[in-house]
Amino acid sequence: MTNFQSLCYQALVKVPSGKVITYSGLAAMIGRPKAHRAVGTAMNKNPFAPEVPCHRVVKSNGDLGGFGGGSKLKIKRLQEEGVKVQNNKIVNFQSILYNMDID
Repeated sequence: MTNFQSLCYQALVKVPSGKVITYSGLAAMIGRPKAHRAVGTAMNKNPFAPEVPCHRVVKSNGDLGGFGGGSKLKIKRLQEEGVKVQNNKIVNFQSILYNMDID
């Protein structure tokens, strides 16, 4: 595991159940605001799922984005946490978007 991946996973566990964060939001959270694509790669290699909840990382427009276990599993995990998903997009996206300054 790289230091970058470790930073991503450590930060991601701070995102509570029922909330989501964007790839760019997670990149900013670890002090690497331009590394959103690298965050996606780190999520795809997450060896600690679901304890490190990579299913909570989504695109900045509310679309689900990729998931190593497939989109059906990502949707299932999100729905188990009370997140509504319709047509592979988060419903009420802005209201459940994790904001580290507020939460």
